[in-house]
Amino acid sequence: MASPKTEAPVGYAEPQSRAALRGARRVLIKAGTAIVTNEDGHPSLTRLGSIVEQICELHRKGIQVMFVSSGAVGMGKRLLKRQTRMTMSLMELHNEFDEKDRKNLLDGEEGQFSSSPSLIGRSPSLLNFLERSDRPSTAAERKKTYDSACAAAGQFEMMNLYSSLFDQFDVAASQLLLTQADFQDETRLKNLQNAVERLMSCGIVPIINENDAVSANLGYTPGDVFSDNDSLAGLCSRHFGAEICVLLTDVEGVYDRPPSEEGATMLSFYNGSQSVGIGEKSSRGE
Repeated sequence: MASPKTEAPVGYAEPQSRAALRGARRVLIKAGTAIVTNEDGHPSLTRLGSIVEQICELHRKGIQVMFVSSGAVGMGKRLLKRQTRMTMSLMELHNEFDEKDRKNLLDGEEGQFSSSPSLIGRSPSLLNFLERSDRPSTAAERKKTYDSACAAAGQFEMMNLYSSLFDQFDVAASQLLLTQADFQDETRLKNLQNAVERLMSCGIVPIINENDAVSANLGYTPGDVFSDNDSLAGLCSRHFGAEICVLLTDVEGVYDRPPSEEGATMLSFYNGSQSVGIGEKSSRGE
């Protein structure tokens, strides 16, 4: 038996954004780092599960969905910290064996561990790397290098999680990592558009993110195409034919100035012509 229709309250006006979504056939959804991860950097399974479930619901209704997701850097930081601790523990263990081996050799005894080249000492290649003079020297360069490595490590972990979540609903997903050069070069952009069209025609959800391992989070300068996933979502919407772009955020809405400033007013509907001010990125934003 069909469920009865729910009547809208008298005087209720459906939000324009929701009314527009009702008739859209292709939608782009963007989730920022503050949405996909918790304060400690761990992925928020509650929010991610809900987002994936709603994407799959749209998919079942015949709506094509593209998903722009942050979070790789945050997930990668946890992985790098864990692996660094493990590596340091192994190095300390090796150094302890080295001391014993050297002592035995100095005493003229046959060292128990001397037959193991990996425990005799650091290899020349490792020494050369440690003594390199072209390694990042400033705090900004070190952070850029570190974030790039975090993105590379975290991207794999993030896609494994998304694959598991989408599998629960029998929906396939794919990965696209983009840089600003992909939008500036006509051939690259055309190839990218063809790939996206093919994926969605097969019912596959493209999961899109900036390729931070390559771009090193470039941006924040006048000539750049995008500096974060909000701008990337806008570019993908325009070039990949999305009718609706939904930005999921921990901020209540679009303000005429940074919401942290006194007197900031939230706009009931932003049509692109109003003047707004851009504040600082979130503490966990990429």
